[in-house]
Amino acid sequence: MKYSILILISAFMFSACSTKYVLDSDKIEKYRLSADDLQGIQFYNSHDIVLTKYEAKTADKTTDGGTLNLNYGKEIDQLMIKEGTRGKVVKQLDGNRLAISFEPDDSKFLVFGAKEGGTTYYLQALEWNGDRGKIKYGPEQYLTNAGADRTSLTFKLKRKYIENKEFRVAKGNKL
Repeated sequence: MKYSILILISAFMFSACSTKYVLDSDKIEKYRLSADDLQGIQFYNSHDIVLTKYEAKTADKTTDGGTLNLNYGKEIDQLMIKEGTRGKVVKQLDGNRLAISFEPDDSKFLVFGAKEGGTTYYLQALEWNGDRGKIKYGPEQYLTNAGADRTSLTFKLKRKYIENKEFRVAKGNKL
């Protein structure tokens, strides 16, 4: 019993060490984050992102036993970036936007920036159709899942208060 309480207390202490915050331009200004600082921060996506690319498949026809068999359809390429996936800044773009890569290939990145009139860094798209976006990911264009427009960047912030205190006792002053 007392071991389980001890484990619970230690787990709480370790979880309280750092807190996740949403990246916004106010925090960038408050903490005076430079481009180098941003490249040294581990970022996370706040929601699942599913990227989907559709390609028409060429028709394939065969004849078998007097019957024409026609196979047609489309190829679907999907990538899921689960909520909380680690990402890094690969470059800073114009208009206070960041290119964030969630894969080892830095040419495949998503763009995050503030929406018009806002400060929070959300997923950006070439164009939005409702809450689905058309984005460029590597050399290809993909469609995002519904609700991807609400995906923001988060990061961990660990605060440590440091106080330097010097204490001395006066020895007195003799004549």
